[in-house]
Formats: sequence, structure tokens, C-alpha cells
Amino acid sequence: MGWSSFPPEHKKSLVRAVSLYAFAVAGVGVWVWLNAADTVKDWEKRTPQAVATVKTVYMTGQTSDAGDTAKPAGFANDINMPPPSPGQGYITIIMTDIGMSEADTGRAMEDLPQDMTLAFSPYSPNLGDWLKKAKDANRETLILIPMEPVTYPKDDPGPQALLTRQSDADNSRRLDWVLRQAGGSVGAMNYMGSSLLADEKNLTSVLNALYKRSALFVENPQGSESLAEVVAERTSTPYLQADISIDKSAAELDVQQQLLNLENLAKKRGYAVGIAQPYPVTFGILKSWAATLDRRGIKLVPLVSLWKAKSRQGNEAPAPLAPVPIAP
Repeated sequence: MGWSSFPPEHKKSLVRAVSLYAFAVAGVGVWVWLNAADTVKDWEKRTPQAVATVKTVYMTGQTSDAGDTAKPAGFANDINMPPPSPGQGYITIIMTDIGMSEADTGRAMEDLPQDMTLAFSPYSPNLGDWLKKAKDANRETLILIPMEPVTYPKDDPGPQALLTRQSDADNSRRLDWVLRQAGGSVGAMNYMGSSLLADEKNLTSVLNALYKRSALFVENPQGSESLAEVVAERTSTPYLQADISIDKSAAELDVQQQLLNLENLAKKRGYAVGIAQPYPVTFGILKSWAATLDRRGIKLVPLVSLWKAKSRQGNEAPAPLAPVPIAP
């Protein structure tokens, strides 16, 4: 049965009904367009709001509500960076052995770019004050964990060092003491440690402690026998290894060459991590070097941001790393 077979009066009724329907739909559309914003606001006012309070544990053992603006240093810069383009890369510089010299620590805080990380000795006599200044300056910090070297006791990492010949209970107490010094830090790095880094049992205890605190472990390589990367993967501890010690030789030309090597590695792999000492020559070179990086396709970034970029580059899902700092 075709359209032509319908009686004329039925055709008129159908056309009239379709026209009225189209007019009604158009009218509703115009009304929604004019009043949608007010309607949504009204719905939002009537809808109950569910609010959860998240507690964050800090080094003091106190808790902080989610609305608290206090965060570990550097997290304002903790951005989700895209993978670098070919020929470009990200670099993090960690200046270690900070806190023992008032003059060197002050110069590091004042002269080094904000995105460089400071690794503090737990033995620093004014550690709490320095960590607060670093936090106020929005700078990321690490705490150094003293560990036994293969040359111990000739080379002694100090009274709170973790030792392979020590009992588990003693090492646990020492590690707890070290981590309690680290208020607001995003993680830890070994100080010495060529022997302990090769000791699976003791190293597992260290990385488990950091994992429980959502803290990053940065390995400053001390020898070819290290198990840090393997144990970090097994314990799911966020991990980075430093690539180059830029001032192992503190001669100006050598430092510049190592920085060039660091740049080339970052361009090749996408990221690189450099370790520096608070030497006068290092301070002068780092400041001028950092000012020229952008023009060479390199970006200096905070430590946690580089770790996240590395994880994404390797198609890994970044672990729930800080803003929870190390806590007792």
C-alpha cells in the first residue's frame, strides 16, 4: 500500500501531526538552550555532595587534610610531561652530600636552579631547618641512607650506617632513625653502600620500608654487584639509577664533558640523571649550563617528574608515588 492510496483527509492529519511534533521539539530545544546553565546550577544545588577527607602522614607523625596546602617540596612542579620528541630529552641533577657545610648548603639553595634536587645527609646538624627552607622554596629533597661499603671500616659511613654484619633489629632501628630525619623528602639515595647494595636480604628490608612510605629510591651506583634494580622491581619500589657523576673529576673541562655526555644520553634515551658534589667548580658550571639547555632541546626537570616520564616511556603504570613523603 503506497502513499497515494491513503485518503486525502488522512494525509492532511498525518502532515499536521508531524508538523506539530517538529514545532514542539524545536521549542523545547530553544528553551533548553536558553535555560540549560541555570537548570544545571539548580540541579547541582539540590544534589548532595559527597566529600572525603584524605589523610597524609608527614615526618612529624601528624596528619594533614586533603585541603592542606602543605606538600613535599617540588610537587607543584610534578607535571605529567609528554614523551620527549626525537633528539630531545629530560635531565635531573641531584646534588648530594648536602647539609654538612653551612656555606655549601646555602649556596646550593640560592644558586642552583629550583628543579635540581638536593640529597641531604642525615647527620646534618641543622637538617630540619634546611629541609623547611627547601620545602618553602618548592625544591625536591632526598635523604641519604648511609650503607656499608666493601672497604669498611677503612671507609666509614657513620654511626647510623646499615651494615651487613649487624643484626636485622639493629639495621631496622638505624633505618628508622634515618627516615625520621627526612621530613618532606620524596625519597632516599644510598651514601656509599657497595657492600650492602649487593646484600639481597638487607636491601630488601630497605626497599620494603621505602615502598611502605610511597618513597622513591635513587641508586648512586657503587659497583657492578648491586641488586638494587632487581630488588626494587620485586618489591614494586619506585626506582631510578643515576647515570653519570658529573664531577668525579673536579676539573672544569672534565665536568663540562660529563654534562655533554649526560645531554647525549638524554637525547638518545629520553631521560638522564646526573649526580653532582658541592664543589666550587660544579656550582659555577651548573648554573650557566642550566641556562642554555632549552636551546639544545633539553629540559631540566624535577626528580619525580622525570621518574613518571620514564615510567610512561616504558609503558609502565607509575606507582602511587608521593605526595606522601617518607614517614615513620
